[in-house]
Amino acid sequence: MSTVTLLSRRLRASRHRLFAPVALVLFLAAFALSPPARAQELPIQIVWVRQYYTLFLAKSRSGGGPLQPYVRCLVYLQFRNWGPPQRVPMGHGERPDYPNIRFRVWRNQVPIPFQRHVIPRLGAQDLYEVNFAAGESVRVTYDYVEQVLSHNPEEKVDVFEDTWGFEGYRPPLEDWWIVVELGKMYTQYQASPGFGQSPATPALPYQTFFNRIFRVSPHGYQSRGTEIWWRFQDVGEERMHSFPKLRVEWQAWYR
Repeated sequence: MSTVTLLSRRLRASRHRLFAPVALVLFLAAFALSPPARAQELPIQIVWVRQYYTLFLAKSRSGGGPLQPYVRCLVYLQFRNWGPPQRVPMGHGERPDYPNIRFRVWRNQVPIPFQRHVIPRLGAQDLYEVNFAAGESVRVTYDYVEQVLSHNPEEKVDVFEDTWGFEGYRPPLEDWWIVVELGKMYTQYQASPGFGQSPATPALPYQTFFNRIFRVSPHGYQSRGTEIWWRFQDVGEERMHSFPKLRVEWQAWYR
């Protein structure tokens, strides 16, 4: 059984270097069990991806203090194994400025165990393995919640960023959706539309609220209701390794 590394590139380069011993072990295991192969020859394909980000406000875990921003991320990865049985290591990285409150992962709706590796001041990574039978299609789902730490307290600006890339798969990625949901943030804004100054101030319509409060990149997104989204089809190997950074910046009216 060959071993293929399919790790998210969410950690910065310095963190990749810190986790290099793990990657090296995986590489040596693969080399010992099967002949080396170029990335385009690997039999695992990511057929489609759905990523849903929901921004919301909540009290801290201690239950005290002002409201704080969080992001819930729900990710679906549909794989197809075009070759023999595989045992595939995967991982989700955590940045120290977006600490994980919760992480869960499933294979075809069945929970699978993971190991958490923490590097003080540099982040963490949740590592797990997914087994593929020959010719099998597998859906990996994971759900996590991150706290958004204050980006610019003096100017009351908060920022959420995420960087994605996939390695060790067989291209193309046929369909890729990235969706950001702002409906909960708007509902919570409506409870204090005066931005903490005058509760009697009428709430802004959603589109005015979005244009006034948020800045989103990369450009080229579309919108429907309180969702903004990007869709990519037939994505090749190079684009999968270096997708532009997702960045959502907003005025922190709740502080």
